[in-house]
Amino acid sequence: MKTFRTITLILFSVLFLNCEDLLDCVIPREPELQNKTFPIGTVDEYYYADLRAEINNEPRDQDYDYYFEVIGLPLGMDYFVNFRTISIEGTPLETGTFDIRIFVDVDGPFRNDGNNERLCNYSASKTYTLIIEGE
Repeated sequence: MKTFRTITLILFSVLFLNCEDLLDCVIPREPELQNKTFPIGTVDEYYYADLRAEINNEPRDQDYDYYFEVIGLPLGMDYFVNFRTISIEGTPLETGTFDIRIFVDVDGPFRNDGNNERLCNYSASKTYTLIIEGE
């Protein structure tokens, strides 16, 4: 009897709930920043590292526009964007351990085309650690 109730509940959910919402929970389509460990830098020496963003489970992720923001860079450092790649570079002027927060927002041609194929989220962020040592 308990099995019958479970099967009935599942069938009811599939029939009366939007299947896309159910699938979105299982297979999320959203932007993601890659996992990365930044190399250790040295104060007053040029530093460069880059990472890429993508949209999980979206074969058309090349068709989206990517917008980045970075918070927490040490003095002398900046970031530059080349499509889906963000580069952290510069000559750090201070030592320390810095928590760098990178935000990415995406927008694309499929967002408002009347099709129900939308992303679960259009934004993501991740915190990375950047260590700058003294000379």
